[in-house]
Amino acid sequence: MKIKRNLTCCILLLSFSSQAQQNVNSSNNIGSRAQSQQKRSLIKNSDADNQFFLSKKNLMTAVWNAPFSYESIRSNHAPIGPYIGNGDVGVVCHTAENSQTFSISKVDFVTDGWSDWAGSGPAALPVGGVKITVKSPISAGFKYEMDQLGNELRMRTATAQPVHMKSWISVNENLLVTELVNNTKTPIKISVDTYADSISATYGTTADVNSNVTQVTRQTKTTDVRWVSKAGISTKVLGASSICSRESQAQTNTHFTLKAGKTVYVLSYISGGGMKNDAQMENAYKTLHDLQNNRLNELRNTKIAWWKDMWNRSYVETNDELINRQYLSSIYFLASAYNEHSPACGGMYGVWNMDDKMMYHGDIHLNYNSQAGFYSVFSANRPEIAKPFYNFIETILPDGRRRAQNDMGTVHPSLAGKSFRGAVFLVGGLGIGIPYNYYWQQTMNAPFNVPLFSWYYEYTGDLAFLKKRAYPFIKECGDFYEDYLKKEPYGDTYRYSITTGAHESSWDLNPPSDLGFVKQTFSLLLKYSELLDVDENRRTLWQDILDHLPKYKVIQPTKIPNKGLPVFAKNEAGWDLPNHMIQMHPVYPCEVLDLLSDPDSLQIAKNTVEYYEVDQNGFQGSMNALGLSGYIMAARVGFSPEIIIKNLSILASGAQKNFLITDGHHASEKTALVETVNSMMLQTLDNTLYIFPNWVKSSASFTRLRTKGAFLVSADYDGTTITNLSIYSEKGTKCQIHNPWKEKEIQVMENGKQIAVSKTGERFSFETKIGRHYIIRPIGT
Repeated sequence: MKIKRNLTCCILLLSFSSQAQQNVNSSNNIGSRAQSQQKRSLIKNSDADNQFFLSKKNLMTAVWNAPFSYESIRSNHAPIGPYIGNGDVGVVCHTAENSQTFSISKVDFVTDGWSDWAGSGPAALPVGGVKITVKSPISAGFKYEMDQLGNELRMRTATAQPVHMKSWISVNENLLVTELVNNTKTPIKISVDTYADSISATYGTTADVNSNVTQVTRQTKTTDVRWVSKAGISTKVLGASSICSRESQAQTNTHFTLKAGKTVYVLSYISGGGMKNDAQMENAYKTLHDLQNNRLNELRNTKIAWWKDMWNRSYVETNDELINRQYLSSIYFLASAYNEHSPACGGMYGVWNMDDKMMYHGDIHLNYNSQAGFYSVFSANRPEIAKPFYNFIETILPDGRRRAQNDMGTVHPSLAGKSFRGAVFLVGGLGIGIPYNYYWQQTMNAPFNVPLFSWYYEYTGDLAFLKKRAYPFIKECGDFYEDYLKKEPYGDTYRYSITTGAHESSWDLNPPSDLGFVKQTFSLLLKYSELLDVDENRRTLWQDILDHLPKYKVIQPTKIPNKGLPVFAKNEAGWDLPNHMIQMHPVYPCEVLDLLSDPDSLQIAKNTVEYYEVDQNGFQGSMNALGLSGYIMAARVGFSPEIIIKNLSILASGAQKNFLITDGHHASEKTALVETVNSMMLQTLDNTLYIFPNWVKSSASFTRLRTKGAFLVSADYDGTTITNLSIYSEKGTKCQIHNPWKEKEIQVMENGKQIAVSKTGERFSFETKIGRHYIIRPIGT
């Protein structure tokens, strides 16, 4: 079955040509994505999708009307300038009136032996870059655009003979393409410098010319290290005769004439990385040498098709343009940063490691920062974005087992000499599979990944993933907790207590943050062991632990101002500072306290949001509010949607020129805004879909959000009434939905025919079939 596409889409950069359609159907580069694209095509409304994204095109295009220097976009954390990426290679740009420079990094170009305040070990490095200069007198008319929907960077030089440049990166081949167009009647001389980053003499460089291809390499540290990595950039000009030269040990030059009315392509191929000290320059040379216009067109069409599919997975309309922009920009960041075909998983800065001294070594930060970068991909119907992260976690698992057995004294002196099953992770690690950093006295860095492993199965219904990957990992965390929890007398019974670092470097008795992970871990083990029919002999203990966990400590807030209402404390001692809500992990990501919980607990949860995020200004005053899921927690407990939306809009208004929210430390975690909005519009509670459970009294809509049970759901809301509710079933599971129309009966239509519906209270349920589309509406409409 061919993928159905609208070939008349008025969004040129998101549409297919007929040739592109053939490329998608036949290309091996797309791999496993093709089958899922075919399924999704069945439920897409191309006209509606195209109309939506056409309306957002200007909103999603960042514009610079004056040149911006390297110093203005220099960052050792999140990218600040215009950026593109494909999950393996990251590019960030800066300009002058007559030039633009592409700074380039590669996800697996990682040195060993770097030491700073954050620890000793691996660190991500930039590779180098490419600078394109127009040899024409400086004039006016500069313009630069970062088109997120089209995944392009566009520049008009401020020169007497302006050159139009359009840059993009291929999806699964590390080719950076810049199309140069001369619309004047005068030939223009162009210079292209390809360079390896040579700021630090610690890292060796080479430069060479191989026929009409220029090549540079950069190498990581070579002494007192466990591995050496080497990466390269190779550049070729297509469409004009060029002259190439070696300028230094780290730089080459290519210059050519861009004839009047002509288009020339500057092609840069990024290669190497990894741990084998091989920049793969021969392969890079051959790739560029053999690359001609027909192959370039294939890569362009594949890129267009890939991004069209990526955007069309799902979207929301909040009718708040700042939040709309931030929502879509977050999707752009995630899709650019993480790719299942990449050789390693990017850290919390994605693939944009543009400084030799990246914050936290450019690592995957495992005490929430990096996990939060993947919170949104499941409900946003892009679950495969998380696949590189699972690979990383499984790679460091053996090291985690060793640490649980032999290194607990380093976690905390009171644990010296003790040994446990399961795994204990350091706070950080590099995506090539190397742990680093400290423990910070925290033992939840491994269980913090339980939600992500669970969600991939829950949202996709992939039983093989559950059996081979999710359940084994969750059981490792259960093994650790079985050994680590302390069974102690409590009143006339007993309880299983935990002492650990709830916050970095603290040492806490029964912090709700960790108790939430304990409860989630054993709840999932019980559920999945029954589903898979394994480990029956262990269920009695798991249930006993769940039945005898300590309650979350409740206190009166100590900081002024407050409403005088009881809140959850951060530990059993009653600590209630600083102004974030780690004690609300049971709400999210653990999902063991929700809108269906007992009213008293739910009210205390709302009080906790009020105290920390409003009274103590955590929503705006804590740089961690988004990443620590404070906004999602608020949405999940039914806190005032007006306050949530107001604060999200304020955050979005302070975004960088490239639409990223930054705080000088973090990056990917800010995409949790997506899950916040999705949770306000759609939640799965007790295997039941709740439509617009916590939205403001104003119009909104969502299209193809993914839910647990592998459903894709769409609905509109006008502030009072839900309409156009439809559900697509990927796995044919039973669908349960909480009545969106109180006290009314509903009917479910499939292919124009009404199907049987059963009712229990306000919960309606019906059987579904794989690949079928269902319309739900109140009877009489």
